[in-house]
Amino acid sequence: PLIVKNFFPLLLFKLYMVGWGLGAIYSVPPFRTKQNPILAGLTIATVRGFLLNFGVYYAVKDAIGATFQWSPKVAFIARFMTTFATVIAVTKDLPDIEGDKAYNI
Repeated sequence: PLIVKNFFPLLLFKLYMVGWGLGAIYSVPPFRTKQNPILAGLTIATVRGFLLNFGVYYAVKDAIGATFQWSPKVAFIARFMTTFATVIAVTKDLPDIEGDKAYNI
């Protein structure tokens, strides 16, 4: 986190910390959202769908010195990737159902 805080804009640090926090509640008790398929899907879709894509886009704009502003293209890719990540998040755990039951996850 210190590298991101020291070398990137404040917004990217905040996005990074939101992603870090969501990753923690996905895996760490007592929250462990991965135990609930809906919460797990929402967590993964938020981080991989929105935060990652928006963060990379914002970082590139900042790196080349361009100002960021929402546009139809940016809104489309953010929505598309969030939807795509949601589908992946929901289907990725289907093969793990038996193992999860065996280990009470």
